[in-house]
Amino acid sequence: MILSLCIFVTINIILIINFNKFSKLINLYDIPDNKLKLHKKKISLAGGTIIITNIFLLIFLDFIFKNGLTEFFNSGQELFSFILILSAFYLLGIYDDKYKLKPNIKFFFIFLISFLYVIINNNILINNFSLSIYDHRIFLQNYSIPFTVFCLVILINSLNFFDGVNGQLLIFFLVIFSYLLIKTLRLEFYLFIIIIIIFCLILNLKNKMFLGDNGVYVMSILLSTSIIYEHNTYKEFIYVDEIFFLLLLPGIDLLRLSIFRLIHRKNPFYGDRNHIQHLLINRFSLLNTNIYLILLSILPIFLYNILNQNFYAVFSIFLVIYSLLIKNLLNDI
Repeated sequence: MILSLCIFVTINIILIINFNKFSKLINLYDIPDNKLKLHKKKISLAGGTIIITNIFLLIFLDFIFKNGLTEFFNSGQELFSFILILSAFYLLGIYDDKYKLKPNIKFFFIFLISFLYVIINNNILINNFSLSIYDHRIFLQNYSIPFTVFCLVILINSLNFFDGVNGQLLIFFLVIFSYLLIKTLRLEFYLFIIIIIIFCLILNLKNKMFLGDNGVYVMSILLSTSIIYEHNTYKEFIYVDEIFFLLLLPGIDLLRLSIFRLIHRKNPFYGDRNHIQHLLINRFSLLNTNIYLILLSILPIFLYNILNQNFYAVFSIFLVIYSLLIKNLLNDI
């Protein structure tokens, strides 16, 4: 384990030192347009490439040193299905970053790949779950596949919407995976994932790299797979309320933006600068914006544990705070 960790960290340090050469090799950049993209120079979109390369490195090190990291999956078939779907989303993101797919086409492919994942990996299928506010376990039966696909699609899109300022989404991933590290028994697995996120975060905060759609998709599948496995296989989440509150901030912001755009007869998948991160960065510095986003991300799950899993109290408190913040920020426009 220690040897694998040292090799892993060393390779990533070398990658950071030589990142300019690496980004030129990838040759995929985000070009400012003075509309939605307000950065001053082209920025590398190598985020997904770094993450998926590290995932393959992690699998290779586990194969060589037998650390048991890939035992997160129950079989070689499940691991293969994860690699296949991860690669499919990565390639979709690369193509989208390069050629700018229309939102409807992008949504179709996200749905299609998510559906394929559910079909080829039974352990990613959500068959039943429990809610703290309902006494009986809910069995989905014939609705298992559409429900699981719906969850994957919503998560991917909400996280894609939640990417707008340096550090924001990677810090959110860092918060979620740190929570999984503390809560579960898969310590080594999540430790390596957190290391990947930290190295990407360093490059992102230094304004050398964006995640891009390719990075968002790869991290979204990594996160959704982790959470569903912790629920289905390892039974770490007694109630899905906990998952709901872990992912509440990007989900609620996606809902707000979609409703707002529909009311104004706009396509909900077309971008604008009304996301919470854009409203915050209009008033505050990047540091303060990320502090606000960290606090909002942590707040629901913190309240959930402090208030003894009281769903209605947690949701009400968060919704009031979120609504007041958004109202206050909108007054500046």
